[in-house]
Amino acid sequence: MGKKTAEKNFRYSEQFIKRIKKVVPANISLADEIAGVLEISNDSAYRRLRGETAITLDEAMLLCNHFKINLDTSDSKTQGKVTFVYKSIGNEPDDLEEYLESVLHDFDLLKNAEYIHLSFAAEDIPLFHHLEYEYLTPFKFFYWKKAILGDPQVENEMFNRSLISDKSIALAKKIAATYNQIACTEVWTSNTVESTLSQIKYFWEAGLFETGDDAVRVIDDVLLMIEHIKKQADLGCKFSRYSEKPGVDKGSFDLYACEVQIGNNSVFIQADQTKSSYLSFNTFNSLFTFNLEYCLENERWINNLIKKSILISSVSEKQRYQFFKSMISMAQRLRNQILQGE
Repeated sequence: MGKKTAEKNFRYSEQFIKRIKKVVPANISLADEIAGVLEISNDSAYRRLRGETAITLDEAMLLCNHFKINLDTSDSKTQGKVTFVYKSIGNEPDDLEEYLESVLHDFDLLKNAEYIHLSFAAEDIPLFHHLEYEYLTPFKFFYWKKAILGDPQVENEMFNRSLISDKSIALAKKIAATYNQIACTEVWTSNTVESTLSQIKYFWEAGLFETGDDAVRVIDDVLLMIEHIKKQADLGCKFSRYSEKPGVDKGSFDLYACEVQIGNNSVFIQADQTKSSYLSFNTFNSLFTFNLEYCLENERWINNLIKKSILISSVSEKQRYQFFKSMISMAQRLRNQILQGE
């Protein structure tokens, strides 16, 4: 290897390490993380951190996958070019569990930051609110598998909560518990609940519930979810639906009612000094990036939505009551339609 080539490799390694340091919370040992991912000794990890050993392409790919960053180490600010990490669910039997494990892993990294705040512009009720319910949680997962993914395992099946594994349900509860610990701002519209109700209505009209009682049970869980979210908005913090009141590990909850149509689900995250963003597509898949220009634009967009919205958590009792009453009415209308066999 020529001297110039070696110098370039070390320069790329140095830039790559700098990017990793930006996304790892200060209280996490980066050497331990690198040693674990690359299956090397801590001494070898420190040599890479100090720039004494260049990082190979294979090692860089492993670290990119673990830390959810892209391989591009360029510091240039080329407008209009953003690299995303793609997160999706496949249609193999274990794919849902692997997807949920990856979401939990991302949250576990975030919650270790000294400062963490998540801002969610929600076209649909954020998934994390759906994850503590006996019928609603497995219905969401079953809907994904059958209506979106075309999973051959459920191709000829009607909804039955037993078709979703106990492990998936357990992971869902862990994700919900972690989400409840993170301070959040969510921006909703009056139509935010319609996506979930439309999914239930579609399954009912397509004859994909074994019984009308199953459809009603799912809607009853939706009503419980709306009531619990309202309770969190009343108090301005998040907590498990199984808790009578907030515990020690609770995240603040600022909920805004917005009259401007949002158009997509978008998340902006500030963790210590690091900014990141998620953008949803294809129902539940997501694109993730640390690109600073994109994150700043996403932050500005969400903040602009907030300026056009009304804060209904902790304050604005009348507006909060009317906002949730409208959602409850929509769910109850669908419930009545199913009971009447329409």
